[in-house]
Amino acid sequence: MTSARRVRRAIALSSFDVPGAPGLLIHSCEDCACPVSDSQQVRAPGVTPPVAATDTRRWVRGAGVVEMRLDGQHQLLFNSAGRGGVVVVNEQAHQIFRRFQHPATLQEVRARLREEEPSGGVHADRPGDDFGEVITRLSQFDVIHPAGHPPQGLFPGGKVLTAWLHVTNACNLRCPYCYVNKSAEGMDESTGQAAVEAVIRSAIAHGFPAVKLKYAGGEASLNHRLMMKMHAHAQELAAQSGLDLQATLLSNGVALSPGLIGALRSAGIRVMISLDGLGSQHDIQRPLVNGRPSFQLVERTIGRLIGQDHAPHLSITITNRNVGGLAEVVRFALDRELTFSLNFFRDNDCAASFPDLRYQEQTMIAALLEAFSVIEESLPRWSVLGSVLDRGQLLEPRQHACGVGQDYVVIDHLGRIAKCHMEIERTLGDILTHDPLQLIRTDTATVQNPPVEEKEGCRDCTWRYWCSGGCAVATFKATGRYDIKSPNCHIYKAIYPQALRLEGLRLLRYAAPALR
Repeated sequence: MTSARRVRRAIALSSFDVPGAPGLLIHSCEDCACPVSDSQQVRAPGVTPPVAATDTRRWVRGAGVVEMRLDGQHQLLFNSAGRGGVVVVNEQAHQIFRRFQHPATLQEVRARLREEEPSGGVHADRPGDDFGEVITRLSQFDVIHPAGHPPQGLFPGGKVLTAWLHVTNACNLRCPYCYVNKSAEGMDESTGQAAVEAVIRSAIAHGFPAVKLKYAGGEASLNHRLMMKMHAHAQELAAQSGLDLQATLLSNGVALSPGLIGALRSAGIRVMISLDGLGSQHDIQRPLVNGRPSFQLVERTIGRLIGQDHAPHLSITITNRNVGGLAEVVRFALDRELTFSLNFFRDNDCAASFPDLRYQEQTMIAALLEAFSVIEESLPRWSVLGSVLDRGQLLEPRQHACGVGQDYVVIDHLGRIAKCHMEIERTLGDILTHDPLQLIRTDTATVQNPPVEEKEGCRDCTWRYWCSGGCAVATFKATGRYDIKSPNCHIYKAIYPQALRLEGLRLLRYAAPALR
């Protein structure tokens, strides 16, 4: 095939076509504080069978397809009413897509293409040709679908039971936005062992194949000896029960010694570090107990983790205080090839005396778009669609923004059960309960997390299954209601298209040879 002929091939690519990323260099907020509900992985193209050349159905463009031009030769396609996944097409593939503005059979579209370009262009006549490949890819990502049979909302139940284990109420920082009423109290060994057993019981009772433990506080590393004992116990019970076990230490990164890092790596415990900016942008909202800055200590810990081949995930909380430094901390992460997530400040009772934390809508949008520009300059090989949109994501449609009330258990340092770590003091029972998750699922007195279809202002929104109405606790704090759209709605709508654009540009950068 000549180079000129190669340019005219019809090509449609998705995230799975990035060289070196076979399946899943897709990252979500899984290592952050908030629980991720439902399966947050884009399905591989092979899960959906190829469209047969003999298919006689009439096909049509998806009603929710978003089109976005990336450059002079390529466009992005994303069906907001589909099952997830971005497709990038060149002009020849886009020509095929345009033929489905109205219902048509594959044979009719082939005939039209031959009439328009009888000398070549799209290969539309051979088995395994460009046309067939493009049709298969467009259908796999719901960009086109059989007429009269639009993609159905498939919301599988969560496959992982996530547990927040509050191993200590003590902390060596005094962050003004923190929702925890600090004390010197910590979880003891008998409570820790019983907490792990309670989580495993619920996982078995509800048929979860996997458990994810989030060791948290306070600052969980201050009680790291207990944490390591709890994890060893969890590993033993998971192995006996045939459960997959995942774990993350949620840390401020101030005091992780090389020895502890080595132990975490050996035990398979991932690490999330909170980093809210560089230098003063971090220190202004994450000071030590004595008021002194913490950034240099956190930076040292990040270096230690990278040096021991145990790179952390960075959690960046954005408030009005540090919003101006967002782009710089994103660049810091990208320069070190660290995954990261952007999280908006959640108003809470403990932060009530710090009104300067509350951000303005337009200021937040401007800062996020500036950060997106930095990402565009240094596009990672992994997708940012699950990590730069606060509680939203663009990986797979969901009815709930998080797992609260569904597949999430919070256990405090005294062994009491709660639904959400942001409301950890609103307890429902304790770890002596045979099935803590059932207790949570039947609760109607504390935080409620209704599906997005039940939220006013969300039901007809293009992005409803991607933001899922936002954080229920934050919405209630702002509005007094759980069944209404997020106060961050306008921010989400402003940045979602730009996040899709980043994914399209990532494909162009790393899959460009195939697209040419």
